[in-house]
Amino acid sequence: MLKRNFILNSVWLLVSVGMLASGSRLGRSMGESSDSEEVRIPVSGGVVAESAGPEENPAYIPLPGALRKEEGAVAENGPSRKSEVSTARTRELQAARRSMARASSEALQRRGPLNKEQISGLVVQAVRASSPVERRRAFDRILEEMSSPTFTREQAFLMRSEMARNGADGKMWQLWDYAWGANDPGTALAHLSEIDPRYFEGFLGNMIPGVASVDAQAAIDVFSGLNPEVQSRVRRRLLEGLIDNDVSVATNYMYASTDLQNYNWRPMDTLARELVRDQGLETTLEWANELPEGPLRGSAWSAAYAHWGSRDPQRAIESIMAMEPSVDRNLAINGFTAAYAHENGATAVEWASVITESGLREGALARAFTQYHRQDPAAAAETFQAMDLSRELWQKATGQPWQAPPPVAEAPRQPEPRGAD
Repeated sequence: MLKRNFILNSVWLLVSVGMLASGSRLGRSMGESSDSEEVRIPVSGGVVAESAGPEENPAYIPLPGALRKEEGAVAENGPSRKSEVSTARTRELQAARRSMARASSEALQRRGPLNKEQISGLVVQAVRASSPVERRRAFDRILEEMSSPTFTREQAFLMRSEMARNGADGKMWQLWDYAWGANDPGTALAHLSEIDPRYFEGFLGNMIPGVASVDAQAAIDVFSGLNPEVQSRVRRRLLEGLIDNDVSVATNYMYASTDLQNYNWRPMDTLARELVRDQGLETTLEWANELPEGPLRGSAWSAAYAHWGSRDPQRAIESIMAMEPSVDRNLAINGFTAAYAHENGATAVEWASVITESGLREGALARAFTQYHRQDPAAAAETFQAMDLSRELWQKATGQPWQAPPPVAEAPRQPEPRGAD
């Protein structure tokens, strides 16, 4: 009995040990399988890599020393560092803009002299503000400061420096330079000897009308000292300023500076055209009508009609047709054809041919034929031949010797049809 119990207990013990061993192997097998599906191996740079498959290369695992060095490099050059620097710069820029906006706002409210920060803020607003109204308000405050009796040379140069640094456009420079010449002509003129030669003529052209508007003689003296080529490019701006001063000042200057023995019609033509732009055609015609007889009056009258003919040719012609034959009518036609020939050379030639004064008619025809020949050479030659004009006029108009156009061949006559037999 005892032997039988011992055998049974031994069998159960062996079974239990076997089951325990099998369970242990099964548990280890399941645990390893579960862990392998969730393993993620970090690689250098902090990137997470997928677990390697049976045929993939094992993931690179850096040594501890190398990892510390690479982590340092990441800390210095990685995205997080760049983001911090970018954020800091953005904050600084925003703070600067807020500061400039506050300074500009204070300057707009302030009626006393502006300090450096306020001037800088105003210039930034005048150049870069998103709203055109804000830009205009800021620039108007700058111009107001320039007209103040407390305006100084230091303020002027600070404004110029800030305008250059912030990229002011040509129109702003033109207005500012004019205002400087008008409000502080002595300092503005003195700057001509200081400015970079590359910008001399541009600055002079902007500034001299401002000086002329308040001190005509100072502007004239500067203009007289220029070489003829620069004078020709700056004259219009000088005359613009003289007109702003007073029309009589501009007129007196023209008469005082004109050599009637070697007459050049262009300066008076320029003055008349500037006067049309500034005060209108009717005022210009009245002004020209009151000038004393002579070449200056003739140039002014012709220039007024040239401007009219280029803007409203129909009304200009109606005005000419209403005139009685006279010197003024001839001059009006002369000016009209000079402008209208660019639009229609044939019509300009027809009108120029009715001028009764021979010298004026020849000049008007030469200008008209110049444009007519450019527009339609063959038609211009036919018209010239039909008018029986001097061959020298054709040479003057076209730069080519006269050559009669070939005769137009007549079409062959068709035989008359025979009657029926």
